[in-house]
Parts: sequence; structure tokens; C-alpha cells
Amino acid sequence: MTSSKNDWKQTKSKIREKFGKLSDTDIDSLNGHMDQLPAKVEKAYQYDKEKAQRECKAFTDSLKKN
Repeated sequence: MTSSKNDWKQTKSKIREKFGKLSDTDIDSLNGHMDQLPAKVEKAYQYDKEKAQRECKAFTDSLKKN
């Protein structure tokens, strides 16, 4: 899923809020590609792959509700 430029700015802010351990470089490197978020979360939080995927799915689902 790639976001429009304005949506991406808002999404980046929400990612920073939810996943504070991610660096600005981590978030910027996503460049709108939310499918890459679980790998970043897995590394930053030292989660196993499944937990990172669950956390990111819950996060992206919450974005869709707003």
C-alpha cells in the first residue's frame, strides 16, 4: 500500500507515535510502502516475525478506521 504525499506525512507522524523506537531514517526509508513496516518493527523492538506482523496489522487497520 502506497499513500499519497499528504497522507504519507500524516501516516509517518502516526508511525512515530506508535513505534517510537523506529528512527526517522527507518520511517523515511519506507517511502510509503507499509508492507516493509513489519521488518523495521521486528528489528527495532526485537520482536519475532509473527508479533511484528500482528502489531503492524493492528496499526494499519486502525489507520483505515480513521
